[in-house]
Amino acid sequence: MAVLRSLKQKNRAFTFEAFGNVGAETPAKIVFSRFPLPDETYPLASQKAVLDSAFVRELDGSATSKERLVDHVINTMVDNMTANRVDLQRFFGECVERIDDLSFDGRDIKTRADFFAVLPEEAAYAIALEAYAYAKESDVFSVDEKKSSKSDTSSI
Repeated sequence: MAVLRSLKQKNRAFTFEAFGNVGAETPAKIVFSRFPLPDETYPLASQKAVLDSAFVRELDGSATSKERLVDHVINTMVDNMTANRVDLQRFFGECVERIDDLSFDGRDIKTRADFFAVLPEEAAYAIALEAYAYAKESDVFSVDEKKSSKSDTSSI
């Protein structure tokens, strides 16, 4: 029988390193309700196909139509680059339970909504990105072979 053992399991209370938090007397923690599965990526936008759209099928070959096609291609490229970015607010909404021991400008930050509303955008982004990287780390498991008690006694 195979026995699955956990060797390295992530802690649900994550202490981030950004802005010297680890060195604080009481470091702030992001407490996860769950960790994302390996295939959960939280894209900021969906990727789009340039040539597989109703817009391209309606082009007539005129100069105006060609200009609109160039604009469409550029806009689609920008949208597709954005699709590779992580929607950190959605990630927090689905995976973070609460924030402990964090405040900014005298205001306590306890909820996911507080995190993005109270913190400056750059700070929220840096901390959330670090939390996302931590959450995406894999737990490490191993499998041991356990001999059943029947086979042990049958050899006697």
